[in-house]
Amino acid sequence: MSFWSAAGPEPKRNYRWVVRFGGRVVDSNLANISYALKKVDKPKATVKEASHAYLNHKFYYPGRLEWETINMAFASVTRPDATQLINKVLINAGYGVPSISVSPGPQVATIGKNKFVGALGSSIDIIQVDADGQQTEKWSLYNPFFTNVTYGSLDYSNEDIVEISCTVRFDWAVLAPAIDPVEPTIAIPSGPGFP
Repeated sequence: MSFWSAAGPEPKRNYRWVVRFGGRVVDSNLANISYALKKVDKPKATVKEASHAYLNHKFYYPGRLEWETINMAFASVTRPDATQLINKVLINAGYGVPSISVSPGPQVATIGKNKFVGALGSSIDIIQVDADGQQTEKWSLYNPFFTNVTYGSLDYSNEDIVEISCTVRFDWAVLAPAIDPVEPTIAIPSGPGFP
């Protein structure tokens, strides 16, 4: 009997997914360019370890579970402009562009976690779907913020689409049941550029 002899069990495919952003700040909501995502990592957890030495032996014990950063890459699209939207996330998170003007006084602001959550949403959802658009897996990454943004590189020798990559840090991840009863079907994007 071959491994996939039955028609029923279908494997999860790495090209059937969507990402949902839920930012509260309208002008930096990445939901407007979620269709431009090219790739995203699924969460990865590491269990730290502690050791205890006793005579000639060493014993190991599990420690804290730590969620590692993930990477996501966007195609640098226009209308809306992906570069501008991602830059707006940083500005709405508290980054202030230095100014030589001091009137009416210098702006004092710093990047804050609550501001980042306002720009990105309290969670980023990575949703895998099957051929019918039914949710097969949903990871929610809570309290996300960017630790690295790369706006791409330019090169006269190739014709590739410019890629914007972001590294995302989050506090914890939750795996939802296979089918979310509230959202049984994921809306597949349509319109210009989509079949």
